Amino acid sequence: MNDTLKMSMRSIIYRKKQYVSLFLVCLFGIGVSIFSIFTINGMLASLKNKAKIYYGGDYQFMGGTYDYELFDYQKYIDDLKGIFPEDTIIAPRFDYNEGYVSLYFEGVGVRQRVIKGVDFNLEKELFSNLNFKSGSIEDMAGSDGILLSAAIADILEVSTGDSITMMIRTKKEGINTAELVVKGIFTDSSLFGMYTSYMDIDCLKNAYRFPENCINRICITLPKEYDVEKMTPHYQSLLESKYPMYKQVNNKQLFYDHRADLGFPNYGLITLEANLNDVQILINAMNLISSFVIIILMLIVIIGVSSTFRVIVIKRINEIGIYKAIGMRYGKIMGTLLTETGILLAVGCISGLIFALILCFFARFIKLSFIPAFDIFLTNGVLAPSINIFYFLILSAAIIVTTLIAVFFRIRKSVAIPPCEALATTE
Repeated sequence: MNDTLKMSMRSIIYRKKQYVSLFLVCLFGIGVSIFSIFTINGMLASLKNKAKIYYGGDYQFMGGTYDYELFDYQKYIDDLKGIFPEDTIIAPRFDYNEGYVSLYFEGVGVRQRVIKGVDFNLEKELFSNLNFKSGSIEDMAGSDGILLSAAIADILEVSTGDSITMMIRTKKEGINTAELVVKGIFTDSSLFGMYTSYMDIDCLKNAYRFPENCINRICITLPKEYDVEKMTPHYQSLLESKYPMYKQVNNKQLFYDHRADLGFPNYGLITLEANLNDVQILINAMNLISSFVIIILMLIVIIGVSSTFRVIVIKRINEIGIYKAIGMRYGKIMGTLLTETGILLAVGCISGLIFALILCFFARFIKLSFIPAFDIFLTNGVLAPSINIFYFLILSAAIIVTTLIAVFFRIRKSVAIPPCEALATTE
């Protein structure tokens, strides 16, 4: 340990009472800022996970006829396998979301907004992220099972294993019924979950009287190591060489509204972000509020630490005069005082990280599902902060560097005072 560091450490210990307030400002400022970042990232990750289950992964390949029907869909899947990476999950889906469908149990009925037909063999990994109150996706493939949200299950007063009746308007405008078994009840009661149910794709198509070789979308999930945003133009280009493709859009509604301009058949590769356009305003608002809070807290830390340390330096002019009188060089005095600030900030930042991690731990025990429409950001009804040390390092570096620059000029001014004048000053 060099002399500068030793002197800085001794000075901090000797003046610990003066430095307590600085340490606390740094601890709470950094702690709350890092906790806010971890929490917002966790909320957005929860939103994205729910959206991936709902929409079927990173992309939806859609189009075909005017009614979005993809006949002989296996040939499309084979073509997509030649375009996307080897481990990509490419799964057929059938979404029923524009007609009449209701679920009944012992005289109680409830309308459903969306029924999604899923190939559970192919999408098993994706649905493993669904949070279940009871039951699971086991044995869903090829069965007459259905997955219900907890909110719908509570309305119907059903439990896992109960048989319910689905009444659905068929493709030819008739009414059909099907007996289904509740295989799982999931906790998501958000925009993507409350009025959405999942069942086997063939079972749903049979109930709807839909052609066996037809679906209305193909869902694509890339391997985790692939950057979806970066690779999208490449996949779009490859698809354009095979099909009449609609251009890439950041809002799926543009594809719905204008695809007829190409003539039929035509197709679109819809990204998850394009599907999430309706909630993008909410996401942007969250990021804006989070950034505002973090900037305010950073300013409090930087201004609080730098201004208080300036006062401490002014009171130490006599000490600085003694250093200069015994022959200590200008640079070493500067280095000692700056090292004190750096040590204080580093310890405060590390303590702030520990404080943030404690807050993240306790946040997982607070149920927030009672807040209307907030469940979209929750995992199993609670906040699930996403801990990423990279954000801590960036934030800490910004605070340490900015604060050191702020105190540097005050220290330089104090150290520049002649020894005789500094020695004549009392603390």
